[in-house]
Amino acid sequence: MHIDYFRVVLSLALCLGLGVGAIYLLRSRFRGLSSRVARDLSLLESLQIDPRTAVHVLGYKGERLLLTTRDNAIHVTALRSADADAASEPAPQDDAADTNTGTDATAANAAEPHAGARAS
Repeated sequence: MHIDYFRVVLSLALCLGLGVGAIYLLRSRFRGLSSRVARDLSLLESLQIDPRTAVHVLGYKGERLLLTTRDNAIHVTALRSADADAASEPAPQDDAADTNTGTDATAANAAEPHAGARAS
């Protein structure tokens, strides 16, 4: 029995070429279908407090969530976003206009005991 090595190598090369060509054709034809979907959920930061407790900050659609895990319990808290913090900060006041009234009012409030506490 005689084996023609030239035909074996030629057949192998032909099969490999057909396989590579099919992969190239499929990838170019279905390129749009394999694109990744944008995710809304992201892990911003994580901190391990002790072996049983961890704190995670998650981002979801522009909001921040604080996720606390301990043993078998999970606690979720919605955090204020940076945009809401900037909007809720009061406008800076003129220091020269409030120097006398601000300190006098603070000192008077600190020195006066509350009337409700003494009435009972």
